[in-house]
Amino acid sequence: MFNEQNTIEVRDRILSNARELFVKNGYNGTSIRDIATASDTNVAMINYYFGSKYNLFGQIFEEAFNFLAEKIFLTLTSDRPFFELMDIWIESYYEILSEYPQIPNFLLNEVNMNPERLVQMLKEKDPYRIYTTIKKRIRNEVENGVIKETSPDYFLLSVLSLGVFPFIFTNIATAILDISQEEYINMLQEHKKYISEFIKNALKP
Repeated sequence: MFNEQNTIEVRDRILSNARELFVKNGYNGTSIRDIATASDTNVAMINYYFGSKYNLFGQIFEEAFNFLAEKIFLTLTSDRPFFELMDIWIESYYEILSEYPQIPNFLLNEVNMNPERLVQMLKEKDPYRIYTTIKKRIRNEVENGVIKETSPDYFLLSVLSLGVFPFIFTNIATAILDISQEEYINMLQEHKKYISEFIKNALKP
């Protein structure tokens, strides 16, 4: 139907425009026709390359998840001081979720609608390597007196909760505060500094 060069170009164009629309209008507020118009393609072409809007967003999610997982893994395995590492870790969450703010809600939807697919998708990314790396690093820092005794499991849950929930709360926050999504995302850029300090202070001996 298309040669290889055209195929890559068209797929990239669809992904790029879909990503912008999902961020601007949300998943439910973006239609296949919106994406087709923005990418100068048509509904048939989008279905040919991706099968559905759901699959298209799933690929965008995978791109974001891969980037985040790899960055966190590289950060955790570096020889940076622990509290500097925490700053980078929190920054990574806010960086990727500011660019892809629909991802937390996509995850929640998958948990409710298609948990088997989500579990399989996450397992393919080998999240256990990050988990074991975190546990090892936490234990080493406790033994060296850098941080107080803490459960790696509870620590991980706390970081995930503090980093992800503000993005899940976006639609409610913007409605209550009567501000735009852009204004709220800008507010979160200051909030991430607070979160980082909050976590570090909780861990100091």
